[in-house]
Amino acid sequence: MDQAFIRKLTEIVIANLTNEAFGVKQLAKKAGMSHASLHRRLKSIKNQNVSQFIREIRLQKAMELLHQNAGTVSEIAFMVGFRSPAYFIKCFHEYYGFSPGEVKKTDLIQTEFKNGIDDNGSSTSEQVQVIQISGPSGRMKLSYRIAALTGLFVIILFPLTWFLNNLLIKQHNVPGLTENDKSIVVLPFKNLTDNPDNQYIADGIMEDVLNDLYQVSDLRLISRTTSEHFRETGFTSWEIAREVNANYVLEGSVRRYGNKIRISVHLIDAYHDQYLWSANFDRDITDIIGVQSNIAMQIALKLKAEISESEIYQIEDIPTKNPEAYDYYLKGKFLFNKATNEQRVDNSKEWINGSIQYFEKAISVDKYFTEAYAGLANSWFTLSDWGWYQPYLEGIQKAREYSMKALEIDPDCAEAHFVKGSFLIWPERKWEEGRKELEISIQLNPNNTYAYQAFIQLLMITGPIEEARLFMDRAIELEPFNWVLHNLNAWIYYFEDRHKESLEACSIASELNDDYILNNWLFFLNYAKLDEGINAAEELQKIIRIETRSSQYDTEIMDIYNKSGIKGLFTWLIDININKPIPAVGLIGQPFFIAWWNAILGNKEKSIYWLGRNMESQSGNYTFFNLIATNPDFDILRSDPRFLAIIEEIGLTQYNTRKAK
Repeated sequence: MDQAFIRKLTEIVIANLTNEAFGVKQLAKKAGMSHASLHRRLKSIKNQNVSQFIREIRLQKAMELLHQNAGTVSEIAFMVGFRSPAYFIKCFHEYYGFSPGEVKKTDLIQTEFKNGIDDNGSSTSEQVQVIQISGPSGRMKLSYRIAALTGLFVIILFPLTWFLNNLLIKQHNVPGLTENDKSIVVLPFKNLTDNPDNQYIADGIMEDVLNDLYQVSDLRLISRTTSEHFRETGFTSWEIAREVNANYVLEGSVRRYGNKIRISVHLIDAYHDQYLWSANFDRDITDIIGVQSNIAMQIALKLKAEISESEIYQIEDIPTKNPEAYDYYLKGKFLFNKATNEQRVDNSKEWINGSIQYFEKAISVDKYFTEAYAGLANSWFTLSDWGWYQPYLEGIQKAREYSMKALEIDPDCAEAHFVKGSFLIWPERKWEEGRKELEISIQLNPNNTYAYQAFIQLLMITGPIEEARLFMDRAIELEPFNWVLHNLNAWIYYFEDRHKESLEACSIASELNDDYILNNWLFFLNYAKLDEGINAAEELQKIIRIETRSSQYDTEIMDIYNKSGIKGLFTWLIDININKPIPAVGLIGQPFFIAWWNAILGNKEKSIYWLGRNMESQSGNYTFFNLIATNPDFDILRSDPRFLAIIEEIGLTQYNTRKAK
């Protein structure tokens, strides 16, 4: 099976060999898989990522063509899909250990091995005999001729190669971008010391450089969490640039020796495949404050970005002059980012608690450290919002106090506005006040994905859904590998009655994180809406198997479907919730879900009854209950006075604008 899979992928790559733009996304699409699943499958079979697999095939076919003398090195580079001869030669040498020019030499070589690809996509070897011209006089005459021809060849080839290379640069660059696009991805800085505990310094410096670059409106920055996705993928800088649609890449590393530290940075022009700038910054560990702004300014100048005086002020503004406070802050931010990384499956409240301790230490050393107060507020809100601190409202109150303190010191602190907007919406339900704060946060930092996510979730409550769609498209552009955003995207498609697109978004979210049960429920709902009964029944079986770790309901579910169709499945769900609750989301007997399933079936009276019961419930399931003003499944209730009373009680009257069915 694995051989057939590799053979299929190999055939796809070979069929698109001359297309330099054919990469990971294109191969995944042709193979009918997501990027994530294709990467995992290749990693398990060949211990390669997708880019390495494609590049290996290109290089193996190049070796075949070189042995066949099918063209010059430059011509063969283009034949196998490399954007420039220089890049081809670099990759070829890294893979084989010698240059492609050496393959074409015939003198002094007795045997060579011709590498190819068999039908199974595996390498093959066969010896190729090469004629050797023997005898000292013959060799000497040949050497003179070779020298003369080589000189002439270089004279002709150099300008020709220069012309072709520049021509190909214009044709074979990062897809969708122009040469003047000032887009940059800042990759995670590498910790080159022996102590892994110093990673917080590398991460902190990288994030500060990125935040400083965010201040330059003439630049388009790829988000930190997106670049984090490529930390250990093995992708080259150019491949990452193409994946995230950026023209420039910043690489960095940190070396610490005792109290000394060296920060090294390399700015790469991915569009032209060349280094644009490199620099080392040597400092005492207590003297690294301000290095980040220096690096950011150098990058902006190298990219010829237009920078206003206010942007320069923002870049050069130092958050604290106290190196001890800054060190504590970096440690706190490192733990907070670690805990809130949406790609992790081992998130721990201990990391959030640790971040709180470090932010508090930073404030104890510098009581005017705005970012430390904002980080502390964010940590408290996250700890409480995720159910890791009780009583819940006490944690929210701490988030309120610290965010207000941050705004008292600096009214333009984007993170503090984000936290304030969040607690105004959850739990205070002050929709418009929260909206205003989130809008300010996004205006101050247009690249803050968390603010976008919160704003999108607010629009899913209040509408209009069309506006949520616009912000969602922007958020996914910033964070294409964030499974939470793709799941929210699927819900917005569901509210738009675009169920096929919703299924596609569900699939992407599932590939990025297959351990989120609400995504499975959305699969089920979309299948039901599309009248794909078998798929709906099988997804419901899967949900209950995951939640109960048992297949005891499989036969019952399928029998119900075969007898009563999709409506039978919802009727069964209602009966389970009322009479035989299963300890799982959507099955445990929560009134809201009973109201929802009845609304889908068109049972108006029963849906109203259970919505009323939900209002009396302690939990209320506000995650979904808050969405009733925009959820089309409740359109049958829109004009009912009892529904309108519920809408008014939860503060959504002005947002209940959907037409009744």
